[in-house]
Amino acid sequence: MYQAIVIDDEKWVVKSLIATIRDQEYFEIIAELYDGLSGLEYIREQQPDLAFVDVRLPGMGGLDILQAAHAEGLNTLFIMISGHAEFAYAQKAMFHNAIGYCLKPFSPSELMDSMQKAYLLLNKRLALASQTEGETAGTGEQFHPRHLTSGHKSVQMMIDYTEAHYQEDISIQDLAEHCSINANYASQIFRQEMGITFISYLTALRMDHAAWLLTHTAQTVFAIATQVGYSDYFYFAKVFKKAMGCTPTAFRKSSPPPEEEVPPKTASVLPKDPLGEGHETI
Repeated sequence: MYQAIVIDDEKWVVKSLIATIRDQEYFEIIAELYDGLSGLEYIREQQPDLAFVDVRLPGMGGLDILQAAHAEGLNTLFIMISGHAEFAYAQKAMFHNAIGYCLKPFSPSELMDSMQKAYLLLNKRLALASQTEGETAGTGEQFHPRHLTSGHKSVQMMIDYTEAHYQEDISIQDLAEHCSINANYASQIFRQEMGITFISYLTALRMDHAAWLLTHTAQTVFAIATQVGYSDYFYFAKVFKKAMGCTPTAFRKSSPPPEEEVPPKTASVLPKDPLGEGHETI
């Protein structure tokens, strides 16, 4: 869970915001600050992942905090909060890389949309950093998905496309468009030829790659989830446990180090459907 702070000079606003986002699992509120100068100082020293900042604050306004953080190259993400739906405020906030502009009284959906955006950005940032670290500390090896073949031209095209794009947000519709065929037909012939659904094949590819990364790199589970195509860490962990029989963390702890050259457990894609899923959406 990432760390967030709230900077607002009205205590009831701070409590209202915290209550509104209480049930989410993206961020933990670790500090409340009630003036701009204290808020900026805290950001400089602690570098929280996310800051909710009121536009109008005593000592130093929220937009000034945002501008200073941007100029200093601080990594904290900002969601601006305000009781004023003024275009000029929002425009200036976005210019200095705020990722959201939420109005009081708070809309739960508006706050959650901005927080999910922050969560995804932080995941991508973490994935890039961890990937670089893993490549530096690793053995120089790279993961290569198991290549499947089919005598059916369209199915082979779908297999090749999936192997090249499984780390992205893809669906049976993308494969159908790639092959210039109907999505329902694509789903039907894939299952008929391969004995499993497309989503099961896609999931197995992602799980194999995740298992390889867990045993061959020091990347965090958050980073691995993003790298193999999952923007939601919690969903990734759930799918991984269902496919592999344990959590990603437990899998890593139970796996031998790479130098022992024992292949990691994989998610079998043929002939058994690893997750028992028959639908075609992700």
